[in-house]
Amino acid sequence: MSSEALTQELIQVEQRGWDALCTDEGAAYYREHLTDDALMAFPFGVMDRSESLDAMDAAQPWSSFQMKDTRVISLGPQCGVVVYSVTAQREGEAPFSAIVSSTFVRTGGHWKLAFHQQSFE
Repeated sequence: MSSEALTQELIQVEQRGWDALCTDEGAAYYREHLTDDALMAFPFGVMDRSESLDAMDAAQPWSSFQMKDTRVISLGPQCGVVVYSVTAQREGEAPFSAIVSSTFVRTGGHWKLAFHQQSFE
């Protein structure tokens, strides 16, 4: 896979995750797309797969999001990191802005999220 193809594919995978989080199906989507040992790091702490899915189940869906300055770092043909800034908003709430990185690995022909980090802007 070319570097450009990897870049476009991983950006699309990340966007599909946000699209799912804008519906009631966010947790269901990530149940299929997180590695078994996935971790998510936030300014308030680190969550494992189970804790992350519980939080997604409890959260109100996002009503909108915009990814900006998206870049992909290839770690090999089966692994890469998507780095970008995002502004997202839930209905009735102030916009949320963060710098995000998501590390994906391809297993069984499918991209899985192994690590996700958000740092507040």
